[in-house]
This record gives sequence, structure tokens and C-alpha cells, in this order.
Amino acid sequence: MTSTRRQNADTKGRIAARTQPMFNRVLPAHPAAVRDTLGDIRRRFAAEVGEDTLARLELVLAEVMNNVTEHGAGISVEDDPRRAPSIHISIVRHVSGLCCAITDDGASLPDDCLQPRCLPSLTQPELPEGGWGWYLIQDLTQALCYFREDQRNYLAFSVPFSEEARPL
Repeated sequence: MTSTRRQNADTKGRIAARTQPMFNRVLPAHPAAVRDTLGDIRRRFAAEVGEDTLARLELVLAEVMNNVTEHGAGISVEDDPRRAPSIHISIVRHVSGLCCAITDDGASLPDDCLQPRCLPSLTQPELPEGGWGWYLIQDLTQALCYFREDQRNYLAFSVPFSEEARPL
């Protein structure tokens, strides 16, 4: 392959990579910012991702970001919005689904959150904190990964496309 052809092929590959729909946002861990971000994500991917996949993504992200909002600062963010952790979220469409990376500078995730969960019993009068949320997150995602480094939490996962709604 000549140098010019190779250069053109490389350029076409980079252009194709740049046109893949990607979403990136930095937001305060506050309910209104989370709600607005979820709406922006829906608008960004609605034309290219099936409704089932988009609904599962939205549910998982709502659980994750609301957990940071509720527990990340160690205080009620509603009481002192200035102490809200920041959330960084990136989402990219991949051939098998939507890949997500979320980081925040809130409190560390409790050790047992990523332990395999069973659906909470419906006979329990009151569900413990995390009873449904982490079950849903684990059930609706693949390749769920968490680690903490230098006062930041890193969470990554993918939400696979549903079989009947694969994008073209």
C-alpha cells in the first residue's frame, strides 16, 4: 500500500471513529443536574438506539448518579449543594451496546455493593438501603467494574443492545 493510500485509510478510520455518537458531561451530584443529564443522554442516543436499550441505560444511570447524589458527599446535598461531589460521565455506542464510564469524587462505594445480589424479598416490610438499586444495576449491565484511586470512584459497564432493537 502506498503512503498516500495508507494515509487516506488512516484518516477515514479516524473520521469514522469521531462520528460515533459519544456523550460526555461533568455535573454536580445534585438531583436537578442528574435529571437534566438523563434527558440530554436520551436526546443524544434516541435516534440510534432502541427504546428498550435506552430505558435500561437510563434506569442504571439514574440509580448510579442518584446514589452519588444521596450518599457521595456524606451529607444531604439538598442541605449544602456546595459540597456536592462532581460526576464525570462518558458514554459511547459500541457494536454490542452502550459503554459507560462514570467517575466521581464522592465517598467510597461500600465494599458489599458489587457482591452478587438476589432480588429482595417482597415480603420484607422495609427494604434495606441498596435493596433494589444494586440488584437492578447488576441485572441490566455487563462487565460491571469498580475501583477507587486517589479519592475518586471509577465505575464502568456496558448496557447491551436488546436483540430485537439492534441499531444498524
